[in-house]
Amino acid sequence: MKKTILVLLCSAVCVLGRLPAQAPSVQLKIKEKSGFLGMGGSRIVLLGLANQNRQKPVTSDNVNAGPYYYFLCTPVGDYQLDADFVKEDLANVQIYQNEQKYGITWKSDIIADSVTSILLGFPKDIKLNQLFLFQCQDGDAINQVEFKVPEEYWPGYTLLMDMLKQGDAAAAAKDYRTAAALYGQIASRPELQIFTQFNEARERRTRCYSAFLGNVLGQYQTVMGNQQIDLKDKIAQIDSIRPLVTYVIDSLPRPAWNIPPTDPSVATILDRSRTSLSQFTLVRDSLQRALDDRNVSWIIEGSVTGTNGYLYQYMVEALTYAFSSLNFQDTAATDLQVRIPEDQRARLVKYNLTESYDTFLRICNERYQTHLPIFPIDFLPNLRKDTAAFTLPVYPMLKAVNDYYYGNLAAAREEVFRVFRTCTEPELTAKYDFLRIMIGIREHQVSADVMRMLTDAEQSEQQRDANAAQEKYRQLTLVAPDFAYGFFALGRFYSRTGDQIRALFSFQRAYQIDTLYLTAYREAYNLYLKQGNYKPMIEVLTTALQKGNDYWEVDYNLGIAYLGDGDAARAIQSFERALALNGRSYKTNIQLGLAHQSVKNFQKAREYFNSAIGLDPTRQEAVDYLTKLNELQRNAR
Repeated sequence: MKKTILVLLCSAVCVLGRLPAQAPSVQLKIKEKSGFLGMGGSRIVLLGLANQNRQKPVTSDNVNAGPYYYFLCTPVGDYQLDADFVKEDLANVQIYQNEQKYGITWKSDIIADSVTSILLGFPKDIKLNQLFLFQCQDGDAINQVEFKVPEEYWPGYTLLMDMLKQGDAAAAAKDYRTAAALYGQIASRPELQIFTQFNEARERRTRCYSAFLGNVLGQYQTVMGNQQIDLKDKIAQIDSIRPLVTYVIDSLPRPAWNIPPTDPSVATILDRSRTSLSQFTLVRDSLQRALDDRNVSWIIEGSVTGTNGYLYQYMVEALTYAFSSLNFQDTAATDLQVRIPEDQRARLVKYNLTESYDTFLRICNERYQTHLPIFPIDFLPNLRKDTAAFTLPVYPMLKAVNDYYYGNLAAAREEVFRVFRTCTEPELTAKYDFLRIMIGIREHQVSADVMRMLTDAEQSEQQRDANAAQEKYRQLTLVAPDFAYGFFALGRFYSRTGDQIRALFSFQRAYQIDTLYLTAYREAYNLYLKQGNYKPMIEVLTTALQKGNDYWEVDYNLGIAYLGDGDAARAIQSFERALALNGRSYKTNIQLGLAHQSVKNFQKAREYFNSAIGLDPTRQEAVDYLTKLNELQRNAR
């Protein structure tokens, strides 16, 4: 027999929007005839979208919450559902979609309310966003009806509408960044593409980025048009605006969301952003150069006799300590790491010099990183004109650093010797002696193995493995018996561990190998000084002088040694030589005063104490000595 298909046309009842709506439903004919001899007429059921617990109203959330999609089946007409009808007839109901058939997976018990009903569950393989058919086999015929679920019941609808609502509220409040993020959450979810609002959310996101960029560019125009904002604040505000433009460039295109940078609306915003960012960078760099010039031009120009004379002195002294603190051993460093004593830092803060100091350091670092001489071209020549105004040899100190890092090793070494000649700060002298050693290592290309042994020994000492450190230092001196720095390092190790005899031997070997090793002479001198053993002190320093180390420090310390040994005449000679090398030395004048006082030459003593007071009226030491001298003279009468 030829099969016939009877189609019952029925539309789903739905109400668009977020207000409670009647759930969509359709009528499906289950049987054409029923009852005895088919006299009972047809059996039609109403199939309405429902949820596991038959909650009202039906929403996207409760429709999609259970393990199945649920439809409430209710008889249409004056008959009631019974077990036989459910088992024999209703079991034939199935859903047809995309050439696939889905039978009833789950059934509830018959619900006996005013009207009998039953809840039917179908697998979630069904797509609610696509049209499907309810079908029922009735003999040779198939009864079927279309069922279209409105989108407010599709999975994700509530989430979509909530994010849209929040995004629209943020956009209305001109919080475009938040709005774009909310619209972006929609665009990032492929499962929401089933909704008509999906593409609109993407478009709103793009419009938010455009509006956000417009606000940012408006801020920039306001900043640039305000003549009351100084250079520093303008730079700071541009720096705060630039990341906002970068945010647009980085965040707007999202290829993973099918929002490529080539999309016409996106590309327009990106082009505008990149053009603006380039303009910001050019303007910012121009302003920074103007600010830098204002901050450091007075340092480069110099002159202690100008209006910034004392500030210039403070600045140069801070820079001298800073560049003396560099790790001269690390010539491969990508930037120059400096530090200054706390009193120097406090003085910069007190006189509002920190910004100029930091700017100068930054400029020097930029020059170093581009392989230029560290200091701006006019800085050192101008400083040289004022060098006599400083108690420290600031010009040779800074020039030595400049020459060393630019590769002028011979010139750097000559400047180091000029530092030695007049420097009165042993801490600084030691740093420049280390610089001299590093120059020698680079010039003579000391073996990498030797330097590695030295590093290993230092690391063992840092790890407090004294035995391993001692052995490695000792092996170093055996492998490289002409390497003065190896013996010096061994001497420092022995000195730190309290072995003065071996320390003295190592320091002596260091300055015997390298007769210009000022720090080695000093370490030997200091060990004898701790013992109060003045004659060996005199011998060490006399040797240093004989080897060409005619420096303030050597002559001054020799004077101390002679004075301790009771030889005031030779002490005075040594102190006078030290004073000839550095006439601004407060300490030398004090010692000359004490030496003349010891031989009762009170007039000379008074002259030197007064000279010290003249050099630094803020220090109390010379005043106290002069007071005691006056008492001595009164008691001698």
